[in-house]
Amino acid sequence: MLKVREWPNRPLADTLLEALCNKEMLLVLDNCEHVIEACAWFVERLLSSCPRVRVLATSREPLDVAGEMNRVVPALSLPDPQRTPAVEELEGYESARLFVERARHRNPAFVLTPQNTQAVAEICRRLEGIPLAIELAAARVGLSAEQIAERLDDSLKLLTTGGRTTTPRQQTLRGALDWSYELLNESERKLFWRLSMFADGWTLESAEAVGAGEGIEKEEVLDLLLRLIDKSLVVETRAERAPRYRMLEPVRQYAAQHLEESGEADETRSRHAAFFLALAEEAEKNTGGEQHALWLGLLEQEHDNFRAALSWAVEQGNAELGLQLSATLGGFWFIRGHFSEGHRWMKQTLENSCQTTELGHDATTELARAKALIYSGWLAWERGDYEQSKKFSEEGLRLSRELGDKANTAAALYSLGVVAMIETEFERAEALLDEAMSLQRALGDKVGLARSITMLGLNTAGKQDHIRAQALHEEGLPLAREAGDGLAIAFSLGLGAIAALIREDHRQVRELCEEGLELSWQMGYKHAVVLLLQIPAASAQAQGKPVRSVRLWGATEALREGIGDTFSPAERHLYGHYIATAHAQLDEETWEAALAEGGAMTPEQAIEYALAEEEEKPPALPAAPISELAPTDKPAGELTRREEEVAVLVGWGLTNRQISQELSLSERTVHAHVRKILRKLGLSSRTQVATWVAEQQEV
Repeated sequence: MLKVREWPNRPLADTLLEALCNKEMLLVLDNCEHVIEACAWFVERLLSSCPRVRVLATSREPLDVAGEMNRVVPALSLPDPQRTPAVEELEGYESARLFVERARHRNPAFVLTPQNTQAVAEICRRLEGIPLAIELAAARVGLSAEQIAERLDDSLKLLTTGGRTTTPRQQTLRGALDWSYELLNESERKLFWRLSMFADGWTLESAEAVGAGEGIEKEEVLDLLLRLIDKSLVVETRAERAPRYRMLEPVRQYAAQHLEESGEADETRSRHAAFFLALAEEAEKNTGGEQHALWLGLLEQEHDNFRAALSWAVEQGNAELGLQLSATLGGFWFIRGHFSEGHRWMKQTLENSCQTTELGHDATTELARAKALIYSGWLAWERGDYEQSKKFSEEGLRLSRELGDKANTAAALYSLGVVAMIETEFERAEALLDEAMSLQRALGDKVGLARSITMLGLNTAGKQDHIRAQALHEEGLPLAREAGDGLAIAFSLGLGAIAALIREDHRQVRELCEEGLELSWQMGYKHAVVLLLQIPAASAQAQGKPVRSVRLWGATEALREGIGDTFSPAERHLYGHYIATAHAQLDEETWEAALAEGGAMTPEQAIEYALAEEEEKPPALPAAPISELAPTDKPAGELTRREEEVAVLVGWGLTNRQISQELSLSERTVHAHVRKILRKLGLSSRTQVATWVAEQQEV
């Protein structure tokens, strides 16, 4: 207690300042947000009048006075969303410890078990580490942890059981949010509602497109957004290109309810869908160009927003919007390996467009329909549904020809050619791909032509004609590089590796697969990773390493299953004898163990293992870092082409980061290469590598 007496006819603030002016103390001001202006005014006067007083203020927004230092209190640490942690690991997360502690207040018998860890981890993640929300969830342990997790889609309704002695705003999650909401002005509230439309975050540009209108000018959005950040209702995160914003999920649910009550929901969703359709169309124009990877990454980042827009279009019966969105995203879904999801959206939006008869004479919609049919064919062949793929592609071909759309005609022919190749109808595949290539050459479509040449090469490899396959690889790869199409580059590198495999040039197999796997992993080409991992698996068997081969087949199958891909007849035709021979060389126990070891690898571990010059002993899985998977006891050997490139750059004094930028590799991959170089050369430092490089250049 300060024991300051209030005097008549004198402002209390003046009395306080006089009493504190010679004191050395820390003054704590708690929950300033509801009297923020008064607190700011008082603190500013206090600090200027009392030089030895310091203030610690807690608030949902800064006081914004001179000398203020802000410290944001972060959410509690959360379990990894990619896997279910063990009991001991889960206890290491702050959010889980708080849940367990509060749950035991209600039910002393509550404990973490292997059976409930997944549900508890899900509760913590869904509530995004918000302490009050977790405490209120823990108070519901009359339900099982699984039942609590299932009901969090409406967390505002579930989380309503705070203690009687707590303040009203802390007895329910809604009460806590009401407290903050009531402090907003009208414009802040409007933007707050509208931003709830975004799924998993947004950029400033998308906030301006969706948030402006009906009382908010576009120029106001940034200022209003920053105010919502200051009030802890929006979280800012740093992205590679620009800041990104999001709401914690319970906050988003609260704002979404206000949006529904406002009567603005449909208009806001319409602006949201229009913005993301325009974004998808812009990305499609840049596919295959210099910024190909950048746009693919952007589409992946906004994938949840595209899902939200598609869901709204389907719910509203807006067949044209749904069809245009799915058709525009078809290439993205295919390239990134979202086969099953892409198929579901395509199927739904195509069916909706068929039911809406007035669309039949709209040229834009018919073009979108043709494109959607062709992409549906692409997605179907990856899922192993070849009859459906042919049905979609043939209908897309018919419609494209009717519309005079040569680009989509070529794409449909390409699709039918790929399916024919997959079904080992090699002559039919060649005829279809030749027709597609004629159109693509006439159109100057370098991306399409590079892909068709590569598929023709794979078709030729299926006939074991490695000489022509190599020639098509040498024709297609420069064209793919010129076009800047990463997928065509990856597949062409795979074609060259298959040709090398057939002629038993295993060094060339490794070098081509190394570049192809690095590129495919960085770009997110999941099905290309599967294609390329099969080749070193076959190569290992051909070199007399059946256990290594089977591990790689196990890893390949796990990856294939993860994206809904299938082992096609063409792949069985090409690789079947390698698998059968490896199986025949091993007893059943060793075979099953090797498959399981491969299946337990992460994609990065599988890639690293495929490229390492590995002995027959199994890698340390799954805990070992990727760079540790290669053994350290292998004698020095000859460097690969890529390792020579890295060694030269090390010799020039470049850091791993600089090398990664120079060669377009990840830093982690460069680190692995440097370790292999040191091991192979029997060296222990980068300086010694520089000396070795200089000696080689003198020779």
